[in-house]
Amino acid sequence: MDEDSMQDKERFARRENHSEIERRRRNKMTSYISELSEMVPTCNALARKPDKLTILRMAVAHLKTLRGTGNTSSDGSSYRPSFLTDQELKHLILEAADGFLFVLACDTGRIIYVSDSVAPVLHQSQADWFNACIYDLVHPDDVEKLREQLSTQESNAGRILDLKTGTVKKEGHQSSMRLCMGSRRGFICRMKIGNLSPDSMCSSHLPRPRLRNSLGTSTDGNSYAVVHCTGYVKNWPPTGVSMERLDPEDAHGSSHCCLVAIGRLQVTSTPNNSDLMGSNSSNEFISRHSIEGKFTFVDQRVQGVLGYSPQELLGKMVYEFLHPEDQTHIKESFDQVLKLKGQVMSVMYRFRAKNREWVWLRTSSFAFLNPYSSDIEYVVCTNTSAK
Repeated sequence: MDEDSMQDKERFARRENHSEIERRRRNKMTSYISELSEMVPTCNALARKPDKLTILRMAVAHLKTLRGTGNTSSDGSSYRPSFLTDQELKHLILEAADGFLFVLACDTGRIIYVSDSVAPVLHQSQADWFNACIYDLVHPDDVEKLREQLSTQESNAGRILDLKTGTVKKEGHQSSMRLCMGSRRGFICRMKIGNLSPDSMCSSHLPRPRLRNSLGTSTDGNSYAVVHCTGYVKNWPPTGVSMERLDPEDAHGSSHCCLVAIGRLQVTSTPNNSDLMGSNSSNEFISRHSIEGKFTFVDQRVQGVLGYSPQELLGKMVYEFLHPEDQTHIKESFDQVLKLKGQVMSVMYRFRAKNREWVWLRTSSFAFLNPYSSDIEYVVCTNTSAK
């Protein structure tokens, strides 16, 4: 009797043990499939959570898509014309994008790499950027925004700027596994413009400097351009790179995640093709205004166009200087610029010069948006004498 009872207990224990193993296996399977669902964009887009079979099917389709858009062909050869070197191909891609490639260490903001095409875009050399801290090269008001973008915390993953609306959207809830493996980043910030001469750029076989207008000199004495950055957070070092090549100071306590991105001048920071150093620069000046229309910045060239010094205009409403017949029209145009949120608008009007004469000005203006809050921070105007 005791033997039968012992056997029954053993059978029950084996059944219970088997049930526990099956339960753990199912829980693991559910966890993995849930994580897979979070990593596949098509699953995230669904209003309702898909079943397991749908998740697996969408994951297979997504992997096929990634393989189809890769940079290698079916025979494994590199997708590059045989007559181009890797370096030449890189230059052509960056030139076509009108931008520069850079890599930042996420935990420190240190610049690990920057392409030489940073010179014609921002008038700064590779040496100015390499190993520098990116926070020293952007506008002070944008440092915290950039720090958020470099954060590998889950709450900041997948923040994408919608250029049509100026708002920041999330790609969806991302698993921690994905944070250092391809999390997309897209943001706008103001970067310093350097003093690199065009001659030094041409002698280095670099493209000619882009024709642009900066935002003018800021309160900290530096000039800035609005740069749109797009890229991905990646593991660092990548596969095949020895840890010995890393900076010893970064070998400990570092997340070894980096942002690989391309920076391009934002279209709205180039309202026209007048170069600040061009032949017509004496006939134009840049001004910045509050959303009420007050002058908050005027560059020195205003004196040659209107006779005023910048100090004589700062803090005053632009409407005080307009011809009475143009005031209503300009107020309506200014309101329209605020509504367009980033699009460039041009108008002509009469502005009272210091000698009391009316000067015709052609102004191209756009509203600069805070990419995180979608609020208008100020209006930038390029004013050209039309005489």
